[in-house]
Amino acid sequence: MTNIQELYDICSRENITIDFIDCPKCGAISLFGAGGCAIGIDSQTPARLLKERTAHEIGHCVKGAFYNRYATADNISQHEYRADKWAIENLIPKSELIKAIKKNLDSIYLLAQHFDVSEDFMIKACRYYGVYFG
Repeated sequence: MTNIQELYDICSRENITIDFIDCPKCGAISLFGAGGCAIGIDSQTPARLLKERTAHEIGHCVKGAFYNRYATADNISQHEYRADKWAIENLIPKSELIKAIKKNLDSIYLLAQHFDVSEDFMIKACRYYGVYFG
């Protein structure tokens, strides 16, 4: 389970620049250029979403999952999936998810609280790992 400081440490190691910018429509963005990778996080991002957005954008950078405005929908989906996969595996490792479920954290709400992520992100993680609650 990675916290925000650990994400910042990863950025430092990977030479990824993070700036807080005004981007309320998308929430966050990552760019790759001659100077390396840069991440922009909306300065009004709520604390809980900060970790998720930062991890997702780091995923774009470390996986090279970039696209431009001319990319096909399939190409965009593939790159977004790679970034999501990195974020999920780093914020909610499968072994930690299994431990949490064995401790009777048996709902999306309880798991989201435990991992300090949004319920939407927790649902995405459970789907990724094939964990379903009925």
